Amino acid sequence: MIPSNQTRPHTCYNYLMEHHRQSSKPPSKPTFRVGKFAIIGIILSLSNFAIYTFLARVIFNTNELLWLDSIISYALAAILAYILHSKITWKERPVTRRGIIMFFLWNGINAIAISPFLTWLFGLITPVYEFAYNLSTNLHLPFDYNFIESTGIFCFTTAIVMVLNYLFYDKLVFSNTKSAPTTARSDIFDSHPKISVVIPIYNTSHYLKKCLNSIINQTYQNLEIILIDDGSTDNSPKIIKEFAKKDQRIIIITQKNQGQSAARNAGLKKSTGDFISFVDSDDEIAPDFYEKHLKAFTHNTSLTVCGAHYKILKLKTAKNVYVSPLRARKKHESKKSYILYLLAVDGRMYWSVNKLFRTETAKKCHFDTNLNFAEDTKFVYNYLAKTSGEPSFILEPLYIYNFGTETSTINKSAIIWHNWQASYADLKKWLGPHPSIRKKFWLHTVYLRWHISYIRSRRRAKS
Repeated sequence: MIPSNQTRPHTCYNYLMEHHRQSSKPPSKPTFRVGKFAIIGIILSLSNFAIYTFLARVIFNTNELLWLDSIISYALAAILAYILHSKITWKERPVTRRGIIMFFLWNGINAIAISPFLTWLFGLITPVYEFAYNLSTNLHLPFDYNFIESTGIFCFTTAIVMVLNYLFYDKLVFSNTKSAPTTARSDIFDSHPKISVVIPIYNTSHYLKKCLNSIINQTYQNLEIILIDDGSTDNSPKIIKEFAKKDQRIIIITQKNQGQSAARNAGLKKSTGDFISFVDSDDEIAPDFYEKHLKAFTHNTSLTVCGAHYKILKLKTAKNVYVSPLRARKKHESKKSYILYLLAVDGRMYWSVNKLFRTETAKKCHFDTNLNFAEDTKFVYNYLAKTSGEPSFILEPLYIYNFGTETSTINKSAIIWHNWQASYADLKKWLGPHPSIRKKFWLHTVYLRWHISYIRSRRRAKS
């Protein structure tokens, strides 16, 4: 048995407590139910205690094996730290390497200083252990006094350390850690700026009415709606003329078929708003899309980025994507390195349609008409490089993306590896010569991500 004056490191238990406490939306004033977490602590403590006892008595045939206890606790903690570092965030603050180091240091303090003190404290309540021992004897349970005393000390210690973690752990692990800005009310919304909405249209009559209705019926109404008919041969021209008669905010541009990039450039040139957004004519947006984007804008914001409701029409399934927080740019991190990081972690920066741009800066960029693939991505990273502010992320699925309505040209472009390679070459050229090690790392990560996306595109094309 473990001697009554010894306890074991409280590592994985503390992390599990943090995960459980932060898995739900944190209230404005934190609440803490000691009883609930004491029970969790007792269950976890007894589990580790059982493993320890089995290894010590059955495998190694000894009563003291504290070195093995430390190995078990810290091995479990290391595994948990790796999983949580990759998957879990607390209060929209990602767990960092610094946080993991502080996590181990804090639990080391628990094991070395706090736990022995609490062991001595609980040693004062001997009558409780004697009562439990007498009860065990009367019920003919196979527990001796040392087992009951050690178990009681360990359980109480774990529960109290959880309370200490609740009070101090956040300050230790998360001090000076930041996530990228999310929605925040600013005076920009109150100034009621005009937003230009650019919608290129080519043979999307089946979805066009839903798209236009979702824009016209926005909760924020100061919009300039620019519809570019890119040589449609279906009923789309008739539909947009009907909408233009009903809504004076609509401006129609008609041109020969030149592709989506040329249509967007035409709308960009025509726009007169303070901000600009792009919507595909076969998609929709949430009713408060522009209201929430404007509320997320501050004077230091370069663009706002929202999540999406991704609908796979063929399978009749849907899921919310790009609603998890991303870290902010580090103090000494270059703008291009941060942009590469954003391109590497997920796909929210690849689209132009889930964003709100500053028109003044957007007019300095353009959509590359020589590309029929990933032109959105090139526009976004060129735009970000020309701004001095930082992106702000809205962690809500405000853009409704209908997958399965694209033209055959777009479908085919994603399954041609040369197109991915050309986009990667453009990205390398944009990055410039002699990139730093950090930039090279993120650049190679982007390349790997694009290779995986290419393989998935080919699989979707076959299905």
